[in-house]
Amino acid sequence: MHRNVSNVWWLAAVLGLALAACGSDSTAPSGRPAAGQIAFTSNRDGQNEIYVMNADGSGAGRLTNNPANDFSPAWSLDAAKIAFVSDRDGHPEIYVINADGSGLARLTNSPGSDGEPAWSPDGTKIAFDFHDGHFGIFVMNADGSGLARLASNPTDDRDPAWSPDGGKIAFMSFRDGNWEIYLMHADGTGLVNLTNNPAQDEWPAWSPDGSRIAFITTRDGNPEIYAVNADGSGVTRVTSNPWQYFTPVWSPDGTKIAFSGYDGNSQIYVVDADGSSVSRLTSIGGASSPVWSPDGSKIAFASNGDGNGEVYLMNADGSGVRNLTNNPASDFSPAWRPR
Repeated sequence: MHRNVSNVWWLAAVLGLALAACGSDSTAPSGRPAAGQIAFTSNRDGQNEIYVMNADGSGAGRLTNNPANDFSPAWSLDAAKIAFVSDRDGHPEIYVINADGSGLARLTNSPGSDGEPAWSPDGTKIAFDFHDGHFGIFVMNADGSGLARLASNPTDDRDPAWSPDGGKIAFMSFRDGNWEIYLMHADGTGLVNLTNNPAQDEWPAWSPDGSRIAFITTRDGNPEIYAVNADGSGVTRVTSNPWQYFTPVWSPDGTKIAFSGYDGNSQIYVVDADGSSVSRLTSIGGASSPVWSPDGSKIAFASNGDGNGEVYLMNADGSGVRNLTNNPASDFSPAWRPR
């Protein structure tokens, strides 16, 4: 789901420091297969909860069971755990749960709002942003210990994204009076402004090989997708259309970028990484939050085209669209199991 500060899609995602007590959510399903799963958020039980289903839509089961809002599931890369955000303690905090529903643990205990959990590639750390009047980037060990704030500044830093090798973190910062894409070492040192443009540059996304970072920018008057080398060179424009573009998502082989674009209605598009061959994949309307399957053959996404939020699946060329959740409640924020 696109998380642009200025648009309703990010707001929808949100609505949905010692380690605290561990437990288990009693309604968590059991016996799920080892691969081909999608986590998502659903309010079918009266409030937002984290669910997991097989990639064909079968076997949907609730991982969390709390009279609060649980949202923004994020898989660890070994697929053993899911981090998520919950307001069960009065305001948004980062929690983690095993993929089988056991081992529930609260990781943060802060007076503000914690969000956007992002696992390091080796699964040992979680970066997130914390809001206490303005946003900052924090990192902690996967058990909640070792909390540290990175690249502190008196304005906003948001949306941490780990490099594939885990050595660096890209993020967006307002420290220059406008949003820019910054890069730092995973310990917060070596801070560099990658974009350095008076326009708004937002929502960094690493290519799978770590050589490029795609981002959204308004430097052409409306939001477009650009890409830049990880050393700040080679800035290129990927899209060129008078639409609104939302967070780019690289295909696993790095040859394509999926995104949701708004031209009066939100749809899923895909573009070659060099900017050629833009294709519209959906026609259902209200489509957002594209996520690639690990093998790149399929794309899951969210849509309210049927009158309520559902999670859909299609082939990577846009064929074979099917509703996976098919529930009168609101289902959104799909996250594909990495392996």
